[in-house]
Amino acid sequence: MNAIEAFLASGIRFTTPILLAGLGCLATRWTRDLNVGLEGVMLFGAFFGVVCGYRFESAAVAIVLTSALGAVAGLVFGILVATLRANAFVVGTALNVLAAGATVYLLRTWFGVKGSFGDERIPSLPAVRWGVIGDIPLIGPVLSGQSPLTYLSWLLVAGMAWAVRHTVIVRHLKAGGEHPEALRAAGGNVMRTRIIAQVWCFTLCALAGVQLSLGQLTLFTEGMTSGLGFVALAAVIFCRGNVLLLAVMSVAFGFSSALSVRLNTAVMAPQFAQMLPYAVALVGLIVLSRRSRTADTRILTPSQEN
Repeated sequence: MNAIEAFLASGIRFTTPILLAGLGCLATRWTRDLNVGLEGVMLFGAFFGVVCGYRFESAAVAIVLTSALGAVAGLVFGILVATLRANAFVVGTALNVLAAGATVYLLRTWFGVKGSFGDERIPSLPAVRWGVIGDIPLIGPVLSGQSPLTYLSWLLVAGMAWAVRHTVIVRHLKAGGEHPEALRAAGGNVMRTRIIAQVWCFTLCALAGVQLSLGQLTLFTEGMTSGLGFVALAAVIFCRGNVLLLAVMSVAFGFSSALSVRLNTAVMAPQFAQMLPYAVALVGLIVLSRRSRTADTRILTPSQEN
C-alpha cells in the first residue's frame, strides 16, 4: 500500500467515529435537545469497549454490551431532559467533565495503571475484506479492509437519508422539536420522542468510542477522544439537520485528522498539525455564521423597507 492509499484508508478510519457520533447527535438536533456531551459519551464508550472486550475476549460482545450501556445511559439522560426538564446543555457539559475524570479513576482503580491500558486479551475489531475489491488501486483500501462499524456508519447514512423522506419517525422527531403542540394534537408523545432521540444518540456515540479503542488502537488511553466529539458536534451544527451534508462534513473532518497525523515534522510542527481538524471545524462554523447572517439580512430587509 503506497502513501496515498494509506492516507485514504486512514481518513476513512478517522471519519467513522465522527460520523457515528454525528448521526446520533443529529436526532437530538431535530428534537431541539442538542446533546453537547458527545465527547463524554464517546470516552465512556471507548473505556467500556475495552473493559468488555478484555473481560469476554470478544469484539462482538464488546460492541453489544457497550451499545446496550449507551442506550441505558441515553434513557436516563432523556428522562432528565424531557421529563425532569433539565437543561440539555448543562447536563451534556457535566457529562463531558464526568467522563474525563471517571475514566481516569476507573482505569487506576480497576486495572491499577495510569495513562493507558493495553493487553493481549483485548480483541480488535476485525477488518472486513471484500475479495478483489481490495486490489483496486486507490479506492480498494477505502472500500475494503475497514472495521464493521465503518460499513455500519455508511449504511446508517443511507438509511437515515431515506428515513428523512419516507418515514413517520423522523417527522415526529422534527415535530417534537419544532411544533410539539401539533405533534400532541396528532396523537404523538413529545416526551417519548425526545427520549428516543437521546437513546439513539448515546448508542451511536458509544459505538463511536468502541471504534476508537478497538477499531484503531486496541487499547484505552486517558482522553483518547482528543476532541473528536466536539468535532462531530460542529459537523451537526454545520449540516443544519441534513444527513448527506453531515456525511460530507464528517469526511472533511476525518481526512483533516488523518492529515494531521501523517504530516512530517519537517513540513509542520506537530502542535500545529494537531490543530488541523479543529481549524477546519472553526472555519466551517464561521462560514455557517456568515451565511446565516446573510440569510437573516435578506429576510429582514423587505420588512424594514416597508
